[in-house]
Amino acid sequence: MSDLVTTDLAPCPALLATAATMAERCRSAASDDTKKQWGQYFTSSAIAAFMAGLVEPPTGERVVRILDPGAGTGMLGIALAQRLRALGLRVHLVAVEAEARAADHLEQALSLARGRLGGGFSFEISRADFLDLDAPTLGVKPLASFDIAIGNPPYFKVSPTEVRGGDAPNIYARFMEVASRLLVPGGQLCFIVPRSFASGFYFQRFRRRLHAAMRLERVHIFESRRAAFKVDGILQENLIVHYRKAPDDGGEVAISSSAGEADLGDPLVHRVPRARIVGDVLYLPLDAEDVRIMSLFAGFPRILATLGLEVSTGPVVPFRATKDLVQTPSRAATYPMLWLQHVRADGITWPLGDAFRKPEHIRASAPAKLLVPNATYVVTRRFSAKEEQRRLVAAVLHRGSLPGEYVGLENHLNFIHRPGGKVGEQEAAGLAALLNSRLFDAYFRISSGNTQVSATELRSLPLPEAEVIHRVAAEMRGVRNADDVVEEILGARG
Repeated sequence: MSDLVTTDLAPCPALLATAATMAERCRSAASDDTKKQWGQYFTSSAIAAFMAGLVEPPTGERVVRILDPGAGTGMLGIALAQRLRALGLRVHLVAVEAEARAADHLEQALSLARGRLGGGFSFEISRADFLDLDAPTLGVKPLASFDIAIGNPPYFKVSPTEVRGGDAPNIYARFMEVASRLLVPGGQLCFIVPRSFASGFYFQRFRRRLHAAMRLERVHIFESRRAAFKVDGILQENLIVHYRKAPDDGGEVAISSSAGEADLGDPLVHRVPRARIVGDVLYLPLDAEDVRIMSLFAGFPRILATLGLEVSTGPVVPFRATKDLVQTPSRAATYPMLWLQHVRADGITWPLGDAFRKPEHIRASAPAKLLVPNATYVVTRRFSAKEEQRRLVAAVLHRGSLPGEYVGLENHLNFIHRPGGKVGEQEAAGLAALLNSRLFDAYFRISSGNTQVSATELRSLPLPEAEVIHRVAAEMRGVRNADDVVEEILGARG
């Protein structure tokens, strides 16, 4: 190509540094409300360069069309354009950014990139809402087909009544869906997004549509929840995904991982058959041991429902029940009130006393719907705090271990019960041991990136036969660590 001068188009850190400087200006100038409104968290130059490196350069003499939706100050689009120009390709970048301050900085950064990357690079900026460009209204220029979409889309919840861009409950997934529709056959999509779309009921229809149209080829997992957006202090499980607009060819997906940015240059990579990981949820095994665990769980024949069990979320929403919650009982009759902090893998501790600032009693006069019978349950935490070692934390609430006929359970807890019947003590002990084991925690991390353990996920968790659960309980007597017992009984030794 006549407009390429290789020596002049060597990778230029200054271009990404400029975008990073402008991103910092936007970050510093924006209020917390502005960041929340726009879901605006900027990509680092290290991650941008890594993502650009995942894209396969298109072949042919035509101009490569790149889409950068929610472009911010242009970091991702510039990183990819710079790489493709260095390979001798002509590039046209369409950067979409609706937030005015970021769009102004974007224009400066792209103008600088045009001067540095030569006549083989051109760009246009759309200061519009990206979702409006999917089905443009009168007077709005429609977007044409693209070879590559690269993006760090905004992140915030979307009302189910909002019809633009699909029906996913978060804006980032709608950006993924719209961008995928704008690709040519064989086009590529490389996005950094939260992992939440990979599992859970609310993203189910989105996953089905995405994987019907797009073939997953690469996933990169950040093992630390702080790694991808540490400057903004975001605690979020993030992925980099690379899809191609093509039918499934029965091949493999490359899965890589790094602790954060520092080791991005040398990630751990392994390959897994696509059919093993793309299904009702997107399974993400980090290594061969995780693949083995997936195979083990695929052979478990039960779930809670087939054992006659159900899981429910604690009915007490504290801010709605303030008049029914008391710290110290007075003349009025009360029952124990359990919070997430009362539940640990080694049991339930109640009360926690004066050092615990939340009310540990619920009035007996509280609405009946807030109270559950004082019976035997397996109680699980719905949330893990920050970088806790385990996502699954369960304990047995033994019938009669707490005073009174009823107990209150806050809605940060789930509890496993038997509708119309009782959970046996040994059954409960076996289930709690399984849930607290390294093996089950590892499987949960493979199948879900959520720090929240929902009732839906517990309902679908594969389980062994009832007699195996009882055997685990019997072997656990006098043993505090469930890992060895569970792995030996389930034949899970590597």
